Amino acid sequence: MRDARAWTHAALFGALWGAAEVTLGLLLKSAGVPFFGVVMGCIGLFCMVTARRLRPAPGSTLVMGLVVVVLKAFTAGGLALGSMIGIMAQAVLVEAAFTATGSSFVGALLGGGLALASAPAQQFAWILLVSGPRAAAALDQTVQAARGALGLAPGSMWGILAIPVATAGLFGVAVGAAAWRTAGRVRRRLQGDS
Repeated sequence: MRDARAWTHAALFGALWGAAEVTLGLLLKSAGVPFFGVVMGCIGLFCMVTARRLRPAPGSTLVMGLVVVVLKAFTAGGLALGSMIGIMAQAVLVEAAFTATGSSFVGALLGGGLALASAPAQQFAWILLVSGPRAAAALDQTVQAARGALGLAPGSMWGILAIPVATAGLFGVAVGAAAWRTAGRVRRRLQGDS
């Protein structure tokens, strides 16, 4: 990134995302809102896509992710390792999508889908990793009981767990598209004013 404005945009949008993480994120987590990571992921995704459309510089979404992680590390919430990993995972996924597609609309859709699908997937993986095989067995029993209560045929718990992951991914595609369009409007206005 030779253009200093790209770094400035990355730092600014990273700080906005970080401010949301340390205020709204802490509030949602304290309130016990399920899948609050998807809500926070939407905010982060909107910031990443908007900044990347305004200044399409390779690496800028990684810089935003790092800014958010640093802000989270030095706030009242302390070192929340799971959310810090999730933030960087989202930044890496969006960066990879934009890099692969040349910072295009397709990259916004792909990055949005991958980034938001990673939030519930990370939550499930974190539960299984921290709690171990007993948690997997308990989760499977819960899923089977829910299937029975809904009148569904018995099946794999992975099929049921894929539903929130796929839903979050589709929502991410929509958020990526909305952020891309919003940034386009901002860009046209800025070019019209100059």
